[in-house]
Order: sequence, then structure tokens, then C-alpha cells
Amino acid sequence: MIIFKRYPHVRDLILHYANSLKNNAVLNILDKGITTEDEARIFAKFIWRMADQMAIDCENNIQVFGRTDNSDLMPDVDYEVSLYLSNQGFEELWDQICDQN
Repeated sequence: MIIFKRYPHVRDLILHYANSLKNNAVLNILDKGITTEDEARIFAKFIWRMADQMAIDCENNIQVFGRTDNSDLMPDVDYEVSLYLSNQGFEELWDQICDQN
């Protein structure tokens, strides 16, 4: 299970958008963790998809966790995801995907 210690709300945010976007692969990854490059790639790409959806939700005044604008949480997401992927050995992959977006 992926647990984020410094910013535990990051898991809640990812879980919300994985459910909202019906991304079963990411839900599975959150439950089991990342062990392969394919899982790391799916998860990293999803984080960017989530950021896009957060912007769309904000534009459409859709509340998530009681707020329409959650963009201030993205530094927390970046911190936790980059730390997790780095610890799993996928820091370069995360950097590559970030550079593409």
C-alpha cells in the first residue's frame, strides 16, 4: 500500500481522482505499491492527468474536499510522488514524465 507520511492528504487526493476518473490501475497501485516500471509509468502519467482534472474541476466550480481550487496541493503531490518513486528506483522515469508535461 502506498502511504505518504509527510502529506497524507496526497493519498486521499489521488484516491479521489482515481475513483472519479475510474482508473482501476491506479487504484490497484495505491493498494499494492509500485514494483515495475510499467506501474511507475502508469502512476506518474496519472498524476499529470489528475492535475489536468483538478484544473477542469476548478474552472467548473466542482468542489473536491470542500474546495474548488486545490492547485495549492500540487507541491505536496510532487514532493510525495517524487520521493516515493525515487525510493522505488524510478526517479529518472518521474523526471522524464514531468519533462513531457
